[in-house]
Amino acid sequence: MGKSLWHYATISHILKNRLYCGELEYRKEYVPDYLEQKRAKNNGELERIIVEGKHQPIVTKEEFEKVQKLIEEKRPQMEHFRKNRGIHSDDLWRRKLRCQCGHAFAKTRWHSKSRDFTTYTYKCYDQTRTGTVSARLKNGLSIEGVCRVPLVQDWKVHTMAQKVLHAVFDDPEGTLREAAAVLGLGAAGVEQSEVLRDKEIIEEQLKKERGRYETLLDMRMNNEIPKEVFSRKQQEVEKKIAELEQQMMQYGDVKPATEADVSGKLENLQRLMGQPPVPEDGEFSEEDIDKYVFGVRVYEDRFEWLLNLSPEARGELDDAGSPVYFTKLTVTPDDERAWFKMHPQWSKSNKYVELEAWIYI
Repeated sequence: MGKSLWHYATISHILKNRLYCGELEYRKEYVPDYLEQKRAKNNGELERIIVEGKHQPIVTKEEFEKVQKLIEEKRPQMEHFRKNRGIHSDDLWRRKLRCQCGHAFAKTRWHSKSRDFTTYTYKCYDQTRTGTVSARLKNGLSIEGVCRVPLVQDWKVHTMAQKVLHAVFDDPEGTLREAAAVLGLGAAGVEQSEVLRDKEIIEEQLKKERGRYETLLDMRMNNEIPKEVFSRKQQEVEKKIAELEQQMMQYGDVKPATEADVSGKLENLQRLMGQPPVPEDGEFSEEDIDKYVFGVRVYEDRFEWLLNLSPEARGELDDAGSPVYFTKLTVTPDDERAWFKMHPQWSKSNKYVELEAWIYI
């Protein structure tokens, strides 16, 4: 059996912090002083600090480079593991919900109507650190930089899911006509999801923070800032970079639609509508929702439903690909009351509101 990714990664980590061929290599945070040292970029992730030394090398340069080559060959798999780490959950909406700021949602107990049944709400993970806007205002705290997405009760997404899927599958011919009108415009004419814009914003922020890091290094090397100030600023920037990189992972591989994407979507939809899923009791199951919903992006004023309308639908958000706008609908208080009537085990809401759902395919 071949060596594991962990094995190669561990070897690389050891070598990157040891001696080889008369050179010292450290991670940035372990280098005590930058004034008398040269630095060289290493894949944008590691700064190589080289100083003269009179010591016996632990490994040869050839051995070191051989391990680096193995790491590069395994990198795509390692990136895939990191991208999906911590995202999977047995809870449907923990898997599907994503905040406009890029974070996943935490599941919190909301109310127990009986000993056997509990309802839940979902909160942006960033708000578990900062608190919600309403909670901060109540305590007289600033809301600057705080995610403004409201809590999402489970009944809201369940109600929306039913109306969204019925809007698509109840009238196959009408759905095909609307889809042909939208997708017939080609890649240049379709309206892309806000997800793409959000991803671009975070990419720009990440680029800016990495630039700040490079500037800090230059200023320290030129003795323009004292060591204490550099250390404090370095930690701040590294923390921000780590947060942004985590947010980027939540966007998966979402990208702009190409001509092939657009034509493929229409072809898949035509095949699916040949035998549309029809729930026996009038309600789509969680299995159906899991299959035909890539994910749900939560904004302050709306919910973006990213659907997978293909016979081979699996429903993973990381595979959302290139969503394009299809239509939108409003879930009314009457829809919500009707849903509660069909589900008496759920606690009724004391505040019904209109919910706007934008559908992307």
